[in-house]
Amino acid sequence: MCVHGSAGNHHVYDRLLDAMPDRARYAVDLPGRLGTDGPALETVAELEEFLTAFIDAQVDGDYVVAGHSLGGGVAIEHALVSSSDRLKGLVLLATGARLRVHPMILQITEQAEKSGVRPPLAPGLHEDGVDPVILQESARALERTPIATGASDWRAADAFDRMQDLDDIEVPALILVGSTDALTPPKYAEHLAACIPKSTLRVFQGGSHSLMMDRATEVSEAIEDFYRSDIES
Repeated sequence: MCVHGSAGNHHVYDRLLDAMPDRARYAVDLPGRLGTDGPALETVAELEEFLTAFIDAQVDGDYVVAGHSLGGGVAIEHALVSSSDRLKGLVLLATGARLRVHPMILQITEQAEKSGVRPPLAPGLHEDGVDPVILQESARALERTPIATGASDWRAADAFDRMQDLDDIEVPALILVGSTDALTPPKYAEHLAACIPKSTLRVFQGGSHSLMMDRATEVSEAIEDFYRSDIES
């Protein structure tokens, strides 16, 4: 079960899901985009409630939640509040237990919400030298999320804080981060790894924030190794 980040939708996972082995997998659209009943939600706690309802209605058997950026916050929240014994693990992609958003991004998204003019891709979203085709795919995916929904996402991310609660997460967690990620820098991932009892940290040298697009094959391999060693063993 893959959960996208701020202003995203399920298409940001297209490359990763194509690269993964033939497992049952799904990338969910949070409210307020691509036909998911909305309006957009304003807090990570509300987003987690949506995710839990979706899983209860649509997912049979055991599952793992993978979350990118804001979606990682939703995954962390789910692990902390869900009573389901079907949750078997987390994959935390370019995320943290506290997701403070740079004031410039909040200002740009607020202005865009008022003007109706879509902002450009956030700086640092992709690594240097990434294939231009990936940049085009990323822009097309984000264009499919309403501007107001993206603004709600960024506000939800900025307010999220579970820094003091991570040692209550009982399931295994795979933590993935790019070494050059400026939006959720490696220190965020290091804190997750230090505080989540059963965790594994993988740093992608030269990687940036959109690992599931820029490094789809490598991320897929890391997740498959995690499944075999921590989930299925």
